[in-house]
Amino acid sequence: MASEEEAAKQAAGIQQFVDHFLHRDRNDAGKYPRGITRLRDAAVKYRKSPMVLPWLNEKTQRMAYYVIPRRREELTAVRDLLVAFVGPSFAKYGYDAPAALDKPHEAALLQRYGAGSTFIVQATADTDERKRLRTALERMVEGVERAPARSWSAPKPLGRLLADFEAALLSGAPQTAQALLQQIDRQGGLSPANVKHLEIRLWAAQGRAREVLALRGLREVLLQDPPVLVKDMVLSALFTAHIEPGLAEGDLARAVDALKAPGSHLSLLADTSLLALSEQAVTVLLVGMHARGEEEELSRSIALLDAEGRGDAVPEALAFYRRQAPAFGTKEPDWAQPDAASAAEPEGEEVPAQTALSTWSDVVAAVAQGDKAAFDLCRRMDIQRGGTSVPPDSVSDGEMAEVFGSLTDAEYEVVWQYALGPFLQELSRSDLTFPHTLTTIMRSIVNQRCDPANLAVLDLLLELFLRSAPQAAEYEEFLEQLSLRFDEWVAPETAGQALDFVDRLVAWAAPAPAARVQTAQLLFAPLHLHMRRLDGAYLSTARSLSDELGLGLDWPEQTPSQTEESEPVVETAQILVYGMDEGVLQRVHDRVTRQFPRVKVVLSAQKVASKHLKETARNSDFSVVITQCAAHAATNCIGQYAKEVVYPRGAGSASVTHAAITALYEHAARQDPSAQLR
Repeated sequence: MASEEEAAKQAAGIQQFVDHFLHRDRNDAGKYPRGITRLRDAAVKYRKSPMVLPWLNEKTQRMAYYVIPRRREELTAVRDLLVAFVGPSFAKYGYDAPAALDKPHEAALLQRYGAGSTFIVQATADTDERKRLRTALERMVEGVERAPARSWSAPKPLGRLLADFEAALLSGAPQTAQALLQQIDRQGGLSPANVKHLEIRLWAAQGRAREVLALRGLREVLLQDPPVLVKDMVLSALFTAHIEPGLAEGDLARAVDALKAPGSHLSLLADTSLLALSEQAVTVLLVGMHARGEEEELSRSIALLDAEGRGDAVPEALAFYRRQAPAFGTKEPDWAQPDAASAAEPEGEEVPAQTALSTWSDVVAAVAQGDKAAFDLCRRMDIQRGGTSVPPDSVSDGEMAEVFGSLTDAEYEVVWQYALGPFLQELSRSDLTFPHTLTTIMRSIVNQRCDPANLAVLDLLLELFLRSAPQAAEYEEFLEQLSLRFDEWVAPETAGQALDFVDRLVAWAAPAPAARVQTAQLLFAPLHLHMRRLDGAYLSTARSLSDELGLGLDWPEQTPSQTEESEPVVETAQILVYGMDEGVLQRVHDRVTRQFPRVKVVLSAQKVASKHLKETARNSDFSVVITQCAAHAATNCIGQYAKEVVYPRGAGSASVTHAAITALYEHAARQDPSAQLR
């Protein structure tokens, strides 16, 4: 009886909400019952399919559909449904990512379902196009409701999900990482604390320091003594949000006051070993020592940091403690000694001697065998971002290719999760070339399912391979293997990834031009077949790349829906585009300024939070941040000072250009009230 009463109460609540949202006094769609009846009734009566609520503003002739999952954990599945039923065929945009609910009429949605809960699928001004979109959404709702019960996604081993999550972060695909995190949380197998660790890692990769510090349950996570990597990310977030503003103005007292605030959690982080942390995290702990009056400990710590060549982490405001440094004697500071937990040996077990890890082949082989020292080394590399004791030139290309080629499937999964990211990061920072190793890794990915995480890593591998100036035979072999399964994933929905691949081929010299043209044609074929489903930004990129390669493909200037409804007029604007690949940045600059001559595009590849970067982020209308191998100090800085941050779906210039142009149109619409969906 209680369950029936609860269900009736819930149904009444939904009915009240739907009636409020569709009321003709606040929503012009309510004036046309024939057009909304099926979706309105489905929203109230159905239980499995997502809610779809029409919205119309007759003054601006803007039509949209608000698509809301019944349960929060179905967000990713509803996105997949919208891509399948609507995609770019019937909708202008809004089908592939939840929207910000920031308009007055969306307040009820935000209050009831929360931020990041709703897709806003927008129709064009063409009446027939609107009818087709409504029919597609009605078909989606009916199909899902009548379908037998099924799992929303194919089950995937937890280890593989974790590996894909790491790969997505490494390759600059934060949206993919977000979707994987939702799947990990929904599937289970990890403790709540470990899920929080992944969430912190995702926010930190995007430079979202305030989200890290505002994470629900952060105190409980820190009380459980999380891994050093998690502690480092929280400390770095503290630096960006609270410490850096005071230190930048030479106001040490302000920085100290910020650390004394109840929500800083510094007391739970103060015993972390400084030498295992990044520069920003070290600065926070040094300021914390000063705040607690630990002058002798602080002087000793600074002296030892200087001795380790890490004196740059000492802020100028604390430099006077160098003069007070006591003689070390025989006692090291507490933070320089091994943690008790790591020093303790399991009772009754023989602890094996640590393996000497002097080359990357040693590291990868040790990780494959489950060696704890190798895992710890890879984690430290991730924290210190380049401060590794295993330089890439310590091993030959042939030796590394042999190591990767000898791994079993199970071993490769472990290496993918722990060692592949640090290795590719080190390789991307060096001038070394490992074409045979990259080809071997690429083969192992191509032979698996080409999901978004794999595609992001393939893009990174292609970039590193092309950078190695391969010989013609190596070039032909790599592209031949890469293109084996193009027909399984290239489609309008994956246009960004496909165009990123072509763009990389165009940007680098081709020792075998015929192989480059053939690979580009294979990538373009599905896109050209469905070119009327591509939006304007992708069409422009496809046309430009086709012309550069001389493929002779005819791409329309605009699709019919774009011709019917013009985009908002983009006036003067300034945007910041940040990333580590200066070639990608320059191509984004050229494409955006060619299409929008009055837009100023500022490029940055800085690794530190410089004054210039702060000012540029502060003065730009929005910032586009490529998270692939980005330096946390710089991304944290942009996240702190930017008015708005946009994250592209990939690290190639096609994806970044698309993100920038889409954001420019949205910015123009906000500047022109008559163009807004109100």
